[in-house]
Amino acid sequence: MMKATYVRVSTFEQNISRQLEGKEGEVYWDKVSGMVAFEDREDAARLVGDAEAGKIDEVQVHSIDRLGRDAINVLQTIKRFTELGVNVKSQKEGLNTLLDNGDQNPVAKLLVSVLSTLAEIDYNNRREAQREGIERAKAEGKYNGRANGTGLSDRELVEKHSDIVGELQKGETIRRTAKLTERSTNTVQRVKKALERLKQ
Repeated sequence: MMKATYVRVSTFEQNISRQLEGKEGEVYWDKVSGMVAFEDREDAARLVGDAEAGKIDEVQVHSIDRLGRDAINVLQTIKRFTELGVNVKSQKEGLNTLLDNGDQNPVAKLLVSVLSTLAEIDYNNRREAQREGIERAKAEGKYNGRANGTGLSDRELVEKHSDIVGELQKGETIRRTAKLTERSTNTVQRVKKALERLKQ
């Protein structure tokens, strides 16, 4: 078992030294946009795989915002590591998700609960704004509501592939979701993009 450090730098950032201060163990790092989900980043996926294999007991990050593309994705990532018995240690927030005895840290649990509520509010607000935008576009005769190349609206596509949505919401990668649902990675990618558009 070992400690690991996860670093994400954006495509225009060069210096990762700030995120590596005081860190120990193997470093997993991705140079990728923050808009990419954690499980779809190359080294992040490798980190999750090593955690699932029981090779890691702690993941250190500079800040929890490195763990996902938005609040919901960050929460999914923390939840996944916690379920695997892996402590997530964040330097900026002073957070440890697990206690020394392996139990979930009640302070971290409270923080995750609050973040979860805020993420849900944000998600609902974005959906409401999207619905209002669609109604406005319909009123102006500008709305077609079709996802490119599918013949289905985003909502119809998501409803048709609820099994894919279920796996993606569990935090599964595109490749693994395709395998579990016996669909092509292209289909999974289309559903994922439709989901993201519906959340905006």
